[in-house]
Amino acid sequence: MRRFALCIALLVSGCARDTPPPAPAAARNLVIVTIDTLRADRLGCYGNREVATPRLDHIAAGGALFEQATVHVPLTRPSHASIFTGLLPAEHGLRDNVSPSLAPEVPTLAPMLKAAGFRTAAFVSSIVLSRQSGLHRGFDEYADRFEVDGDDARFLNTIQRPGDVAMKEALAWIQSAGDGRFFAWIHLYDPHDPYEPPEPYASQYAGRPYDGEVAWTDELMGRLEGALQRLGLHDKTVLVVTSDHGEGLGEHGETVHGFFVYESTLRVPLIVRGPGVAPGRRMKGVARSVDLLPSVLDLLGVPAPAGWQGSGQSLGPVLRGTASMAVSEPAYAESLLPLLHYGWSDLRALRDGRWKYIQAPRPELYDLEADPGETRDLAAEMPARAEALRNGLAAHLARERAVATDAAGVPPDLLEKLGALGYLGAGAPRSAPGTAAADPKDKIAEYKVLNRLVREGLVALRQKDYAASIQRFRSLLARGVASFEVHYYLGRALSASGKPREAIPHFEAAIVRLPGFAAAYLELAQCRIAIGDAPAAVEVLRRGQAAAPKDPRLHEREAQVWKRGKRHAQAIAAYRAAIALAPKDALLRVQLGEALRDAGALDDAARALREAVDIDPAPASYWNALGMVLGAAGRLPEAEGAFREALTRDATNAQYAYNAGLAVERQGRAAEARSLYAEALRRDPSFAPARLHAPRK
Repeated sequence: MRRFALCIALLVSGCARDTPPPAPAAARNLVIVTIDTLRADRLGCYGNREVATPRLDHIAAGGALFEQATVHVPLTRPSHASIFTGLLPAEHGLRDNVSPSLAPEVPTLAPMLKAAGFRTAAFVSSIVLSRQSGLHRGFDEYADRFEVDGDDARFLNTIQRPGDVAMKEALAWIQSAGDGRFFAWIHLYDPHDPYEPPEPYASQYAGRPYDGEVAWTDELMGRLEGALQRLGLHDKTVLVVTSDHGEGLGEHGETVHGFFVYESTLRVPLIVRGPGVAPGRRMKGVARSVDLLPSVLDLLGVPAPAGWQGSGQSLGPVLRGTASMAVSEPAYAESLLPLLHYGWSDLRALRDGRWKYIQAPRPELYDLEADPGETRDLAAEMPARAEALRNGLAAHLARERAVATDAAGVPPDLLEKLGALGYLGAGAPRSAPGTAAADPKDKIAEYKVLNRLVREGLVALRQKDYAASIQRFRSLLARGVASFEVHYYLGRALSASGKPREAIPHFEAAIVRLPGFAAAYLELAQCRIAIGDAPAAVEVLRRGQAAAPKDPRLHEREAQVWKRGKRHAQAIAAYRAAIALAPKDALLRVQLGEALRDAGALDDAARALREAVDIDPAPASYWNALGMVLGAAGRLPEAEGAFREALTRDATNAQYAYNAGLAVERQGRAAEARSLYAEALRRDPSFAPARLHAPRK
């Protein structure tokens, strides 16, 4: 950092004028768009001529573009953590998508801006970035609701929201932001596998679905641009467009991302436009994810918190055009996925300008200027340069060892197996034969086989072929793959096939690997119920409530357990806890009303059901439930009104007409009641209760 700061100081002083220009006014607002899985070389502004990206190209033309922007880990959660903390993975503690939450004491951008008076909101499109990640801190609004139900047999990182949904929510929020300063983070997940572009892009890019997703995402960026122009915010707002990682697309044998640390998955676009940013600039130096946080604070004129020290540097002088990127800091990257999920060696990389070194059981060296595709390994030809970069990486890893704790997102029993923390220690041989695990380069074919088995297991589970699903996941365990997904979905398959006792240890193992995943606790509790152990089910659900305190489903399920056991007070308390977390959930209030009814608290039950139909008046069943409670309380005119509301909302249900007839008859209007009984029989001629009351022909 000192070298970079000195260089900037010399550049600025060498270009000084007699009367320095006035400092540009700070931008008022900030919008950061992270487009998941976006390779830089798929954009027109980065030289691509096969994918139409006119909106992103227009943004780049009006701002600054970094030709060599790089991430620190090619995985969504830890990479976003580096963007929003300005810290490297070992420093912020997230090393994998399946990881604990970001620790509360780790500072992030949103609380910094909130403390400076900004309104803040985030709109994320992947469950990997749900609030369980810990990235929600400091946001007034954090839109992360995903439809995950009993048919969620998917890789965790493919559970997503369409980009147009996230963008629509974001634009509505920006429009409502008022005159104050605001910060919006919009996360678009569409270029991520599986590639399923909508029309017309599916047809336009037939056989190239990834490119179709990129073109579709460009359209979404056009919607953002149009809204900023329409609202008069275009010239007041810093807009940052970047990605968390690229995509392999077959390069080096890697189809997607996360396994290797080649440029196909590390190099990303970075475009910045807004007040104070010199338009039309293209920077050739290396920009890093950790540089974003100090850079946007600089452009917004917001000082960093006292005592805060990140791993990045502000690119503000470069963006303003008062300095060049003649010198840039070395860029570190890692992939622990081969180790954490498969027991093979981890990978570490260090890039210094054009040169890149990858530490592995067989180290690699590349000249990225002459060989951007990393096809010619120069480690054997240039041992001195490889040694220099290896020593630089060793110094970085020595610092990492000093902070590597359980909180670093790596299970403690794996810390000692980290190749870089073991065989790269001071004084260790360059490759330390026999101490490193398998080189991922030698395992890419096996990796694909293992991923195929996972996908086949998931497909079989969705198709309810439980035996085939169990076979695939057990095969993975036998091969030494004991990931969260394997244990969780094996548990799902065993439970669905009527083997809850066998499923229980797998759900427990899944929870150990991802403690904040509420669905695992729900599944485990269901298994405990299936074997007749309701107290153990409650214990599981309360563990889940502690680990995922914002998820109302855990309280709802606890209430259902208590209700089944006729423990009315406990059921009511659990439903109220669920409603506190989901105050707009009408069904929860219906369930609370039914629990209050069972407890004999009819007036309270009626109040809860009234609240339910106020929130969502559409379901006829809600009105019928309200009518039943009002009728039991002797409030017959109100009960009649509720039953008639049910009648108007469902023209086929005989029970609703019959219930209305009973309420009317109890008020002394026998003839009118008989017509309602006849209506019940018209709806369902086999409905016996109405036949007893209907007029005989």
